[in-house]
Amino acid sequence: MNTLFRRLCHEQDGQALYLVSGLLIVLLGTAAISIDIGFAIHAQRELQASTDAAATAGALDLPNSTAATTAKAYDGESTGKNYRPDLPGVQEVTGFPAVYCVTASQLATLSITVGPTCTNAAGGNAVVVEQQVTIPTFFARVFGINSMTLHANALVLEKGSQGAQPEPVNIMLIVDTTHSMTNSDPSCTGTGIANPTREDCAKAGVRTMLAELTPCDPITGCGSFNGNGAATHPYQTVGLAIFPGLTSTSYDPDDYDCQTPTLSITNGISYYANPTTQPPYYTVVPLTNNYLTSGSLNGASSNLVKAIDWANGNTCTSSKYGLQDPGGAGTYYAGVINEAQSAFSSMTGALNVIILLSDGAANATKSDFVSGTSSTYYTNDCAQAVTAAQNATAAGTQVYAVAYGASTSQSNSCTTDTSTYSGCYTMAHIASNPTLFYSDDADGCQSAANPNLTSLTQIFQAIPYNFMSTRVLPFSFYNP
Repeated sequence: MNTLFRRLCHEQDGQALYLVSGLLIVLLGTAAISIDIGFAIHAQRELQASTDAAATAGALDLPNSTAATTAKAYDGESTGKNYRPDLPGVQEVTGFPAVYCVTASQLATLSITVGPTCTNAAGGNAVVVEQQVTIPTFFARVFGINSMTLHANALVLEKGSQGAQPEPVNIMLIVDTTHSMTNSDPSCTGTGIANPTREDCAKAGVRTMLAELTPCDPITGCGSFNGNGAATHPYQTVGLAIFPGLTSTSYDPDDYDCQTPTLSITNGISYYANPTTQPPYYTVVPLTNNYLTSGSLNGASSNLVKAIDWANGNTCTSSKYGLQDPGGAGTYYAGVINEAQSAFSSMTGALNVIILLSDGAANATKSDFVSGTSSTYYTNDCAQAVTAAQNATAAGTQVYAVAYGASTSQSNSCTTDTSTYSGCYTMAHIASNPTLFYSDDADGCQSAANPNLTSLTQIFQAIPYNFMSTRVLPFSFYNP
């Protein structure tokens, strides 16, 4: 007995077995807990992804009253479009999804609190979704932890609302400078000019749009500008084209240098020249992004701003500035749409957009064209403009049409076309889709998709909202 006792106390053989057994229990326990934690992290990510997706879907539906319902359809519940079989039991927290009003001051301080909810009419600009799910544990049950409840929430700002994220875009503006634009528009306000013409109102609308855009990369800034006004790090570039066209680019400055108008039917205008022999020049300012500096219109050095603004550093006066309206010939503008589209030939990584502002009338006859021009150019003038726009759409460009004083009568606007075409009909069909058609409601020409936007200022303020994406606010900025 003594010998056995002494052997147990003094023998060292096999002692490592006890140590390994003890450590193995610790290692297995740690591994077990790691499995539970890993599963929880994976589940949390799936829950957050479905929450973000649901809130984004709802925000994209704003300002429609169905925004909350849309968000619900895209959640992670068993009936939702983002349901995951490996994460059953997801539920919306009571009261969600919901539409909220996020104020400018909240965005400025990134202090966004929930509630109360608001209706779309009261300015709802965000959708909030909160979900939860209870997941089982596997090894943590040894410690009495049988399940864990996970939460995820997301607040997504409406596309185009203040604080949303701008998207890169290239915009070619086409402005009607035919003689009809010299007519006065007594209903036009906010131009800063007494007795404004329709051209003055058009310029004021364009100024409004430029102020809403983001010219340079939001992260890297502009970098340096070259002689054409293009920055090293462009983001939302804008070019300007007109119709009728010019015989030479040497006449471009007449549309932005504030000099006494020199353009006329005999000086500078080459109406509807045969594209194969003597093409007119429609582009006054190529794509540029020097139109803003420190948030203000850059009238000191931007030719684009000089073409549409008499203030902000320009030396132009209120009665003589920018784009001119020489008049003197019929109208044909399929060519300017084609030229605007060609400006995007080497552009990549951004949405390409054409915005046409016109009354939609096209009435050029044979006498308006260069001798020898094919008869196909002076028949069906309005239909040709629609075809040019449809070709641009097919190439991936979004074409906006802003009808300004467009007639609903064929005899007053599209005299070389069939009775189907009128200025209003032409502009509506130039737009890539009905939501991109706007009208000032003149002569009964109305936009079914945008019935409440009837002034040029309103229209050009609304268009930049389409060049912005929804914005998912970081989790720490949302306090449930």
